[in-house]
Amino acid sequence: MNKMAAEGAHIKEVTTVFPSHTFPAHTSMVTGRLPFEHGINHNHPFDPKRNFEPWYWWADSLKVPTVFHLAQKKGLVTAATPWPVSVNGPFDYLIPEIEPVWDEKESTLDLVRQHDRPSMMIEYFSFFSDLNSSEKSTHGFQRDLNLHHIFKTIFRKGLPHLTGYHIFQTDDVQHAYGRHHDRVREAFLFADSLVGAVMDLITELNQWDQTTLIVTGDHGHVDHHTDIRLNALLHEKGLLTIENGGITNWEAVAHPSGGAAFIHLKNPSDAAVSQKVRSLLANVEWGRLVEGSDLPVTLQGYGKTNFVVLAKDGYNFPGELDQPFIHPHPGGGHGGDPNNPQLKSTLFAMGRGIRSGATVESSHITQTASLIARLLDLTLETDRLVPNILK
Repeated sequence: MNKMAAEGAHIKEVTTVFPSHTFPAHTSMVTGRLPFEHGINHNHPFDPKRNFEPWYWWADSLKVPTVFHLAQKKGLVTAATPWPVSVNGPFDYLIPEIEPVWDEKESTLDLVRQHDRPSMMIEYFSFFSDLNSSEKSTHGFQRDLNLHHIFKTIFRKGLPHLTGYHIFQTDDVQHAYGRHHDRVREAFLFADSLVGAVMDLITELNQWDQTTLIVTGDHGHVDHHTDIRLNALLHEKGLLTIENGGITNWEAVAHPSGGAAFIHLKNPSDAAVSQKVRSLLANVEWGRLVEGSDLPVTLQGYGKTNFVVLAKDGYNFPGELDQPFIHPHPGGGHGGDPNNPQLKSTLFAMGRGIRSGATVESSHITQTASLIARLLDLTLETDRLVPNILK
């Protein structure tokens, strides 16, 4: 990244959306809209019966077009290797971001085979790489290496006009170890090497006069030491029942989001249940309860909900339903207030259209979509101010 900072442009702080999760943030990055506007307001749709396990894999969940839609409509070639919310999306080349959840039988590779584009593309790569159905192949460092190989091959052969490329490992290791572990530094050095290899490829193909490389993140991480299993607590207090690994017959249920949780009432106007929730959660040491109607603008990204619980420092709201509801769990996470400095990201850009040496103090992740649109001469429905890094 030193080369990009020296020869390209740098936005020091990029504020993410709320909830500060991968799928809402990536989608805001390519739509210019907030989560409740573009339709991906969480990593997981609201589905208590399956304990919120499914993900927003499918592009038909989007309420607004992305820059990929606009580019393809203009006749440009698009690619994703991979990208959240991409299955059946507007891509000429696609390795979708999809994997099985707890009640599905297929492997990750089986699901990718069903939805890659062109069809059977993943089979082509399987012949001459370590890509297979094993856990090692589709997770961890090997996953990112396999995806990097696919990205380079697509870029070399197809020269897409717009490519989304998601590196996983920097997020995975922070979830596992927190922000300051040696494995985290190792993961960032690894990601830096992948970016360097992309830059070398652009140089090899003599494409810098036609290429803009943007490297950014969707969110940061905060450390935690304890999980608070909110739905286990609501079950203990008689506000929901748990059967077969899912949630049934609920009066109040939490849609957990790591650094926050969204409390829904079956009957939003039920004053008695509302008061039960307030009495239960208003004065706890591990969270701050906010009425849904009192949320500041920066915390309205999720959309309509009765209450939001913001995790206090050191605490995390996972999806597990087991007792005890307070469970020691050191690691890292996100999902909380995007104004937390630790949840901010950064952005580097280099190549066609970028002012060399430009430095901007801050921007919002939604402005990234406007930056992409301006570079490709696309028209967004909501065009935000473009950070001052363009020529």
